[in-house]
Amino acid sequence: MPHPNDRPSGCPVEIVAHRGASIEAPENTLAAVELAWQLNADAVEIDVQLSRDGKLAVIHDATLTRTAEIRRNVNDLDISELRTIDVGSWKDECCRGETIPELPNVLATIPSGRRLFVELKGGDIEATHSAIVSALNRDLRESNSAPESIVLISFYPALLSLVKQSLPDFEAFLVVQQTQDTSEAGDRVSDIAQWKPSIDEIIDVALSSGFDGVDLQNTAALTDGVINTIHKVNLKSCVWTVNSLNDARRLAIAGIGSLTTDDPRGMIAALNAAP
Repeated sequence: MPHPNDRPSGCPVEIVAHRGASIEAPENTLAAVELAWQLNADAVEIDVQLSRDGKLAVIHDATLTRTAEIRRNVNDLDISELRTIDVGSWKDECCRGETIPELPNVLATIPSGRRLFVELKGGDIEATHSAIVSALNRDLRESNSAPESIVLISFYPALLSLVKQSLPDFEAFLVVQQTQDTSEAGDRVSDIAQWKPSIDEIIDVALSSGFDGVDLQNTAALTDGVINTIHKVNLKSCVWTVNSLNDARRLAIAGIGSLTTDDPRGMIAALNAAP
């Protein structure tokens, strides 16, 4: 990992713009991605879904309801149709005309020395795994994407494992959402909260699958000790989604490798100004 002063953001932690600069521009659009680069984010995170014709569309949800106000599934449409759909006006009328990009459109924007985190969605359906891997291979090959400029991430270990086998030179991070499981003793809730899956379980899956790192949710479970444990087994660490400066400072001091935020402008300015 480069020295903090070598980062475009200058921050002591890699700043990853969540779905682009999504607090200011419509998420997962070229406008949000380009703004994040302009703001000197070290990296941008995007989501991709498989279209009906086997292309990777840059959109978070499996449906078009939230960002396009269309009651259709992404995988029911070809990429040529998806690329015409407005997904900007829901954010602000001035963003009308921003449409759904295809993955190669975003790959072409990556500046030298920056990284793109590509989250692979829809991986809970095993039948789609090979189609996702095939589309990803094609897009990375045709765009001549350098392995050091791409991080492949997913919530789905089986899909990510297949991706890592197919693209061993590219880093793969397992994304994990931990939940708190409290046990009751009579009418009292136990003082000891259990987080599932545990960090040991997460590490076991990551190491046995040959992943390069883990991308954990910003919860109370992500302690300094947990970050240290991750690094001790030679896994890289990332956290999502951090919009609180206090959380960001604590995690940076604890040694987190990458920090995903909706507000790269504010986070970069605040961390650079922090004593």
